[in-house]
Amino acid sequence: MKVGFLIGGGLICAGLLLQVLLGPVNWTRLAWPVNLIVLILLLAAVGILYALRKEVYAFEWMMHAGAAVPCLIYAASLTMLMGLLPQVREGGMPWLSQMLSFWPFVLIWSWMMLISALAALNHLLRWKWKEIPFILNHLGVVVAIVAATLGNADIQSLELTAYTGEPEWRALDEMGRLHEPGLAIELHKFTMELYPNKMPKRFASDISVYTEDGKTVQGTVEVNKPLKVNGWKIYQYSYDVNKGPESDYSVFQLVKDPWIAWVYLGIFMMLAGALCLMLFMAPKPVKE
Repeated sequence: MKVGFLIGGGLICAGLLLQVLLGPVNWTRLAWPVNLIVLILLLAAVGILYALRKEVYAFEWMMHAGAAVPCLIYAASLTMLMGLLPQVREGGMPWLSQMLSFWPFVLIWSWMMLISALAALNHLLRWKWKEIPFILNHLGVVVAIVAATLGNADIQSLELTAYTGEPEWRALDEMGRLHEPGLAIELHKFTMELYPNKMPKRFASDISVYTEDGKTVQGTVEVNKPLKVNGWKIYQYSYDVNKGPESDYSVFQLVKDPWIAWVYLGIFMMLAGALCLMLFMAPKPVKE
């Protein structure tokens, strides 16, 4: 355990040094196909570490609680810190308001992923039915972390402003650059419900979405209730605040995350592993 805590502390110190020297983690460098290459190298590294576990004690140690428990404590602490502090693009607390690009956070979770991968492989290769909960738990952690990390660079987030009766094919990214996402949005009607004090209670847009492959999808988009079309999630984002209920345009946020299904798969595996663990460890009835 002491070694595990020392390694975790060392990773945090190394991360702080990298943060000072290099700045925040630049996830855009891992965009496709670089993330695929990294995934292949990662799987190869896990296989090599496992194959050498009998010759190198450190590799064997990585599959046991002495490595896992301290790493879990560090990861949980940093994650709780991220949940307590507002995560914003600009402003906020230096470094800690952009935890996903904070080197100590990234290094600790990468260490967690490597430990979990070795543990999952170890349980998988000594297959027994009672190993299923551990395989699902550890493999789920690996799948979720890898997909969320490597897929981060492939996430697309655009803003599209559509006026009533005018299909719009163009959208802007965070840098103000123009993109054509492969679909157009036409606003038919903007609706707003107000509280008695005139504050917005609900606002939504009735729209038609036209895709390049000739598909037309109609629906209503409102806050936290997106419309899904061709891998894009279309969210109601804003409107003409000066006109309020009479707004003649809506601003939509378009989000595409091609790795999100793998993240959900990893989370589902962890939940299934926890359920199996409860079932396998349930006390058996005592025979009289």
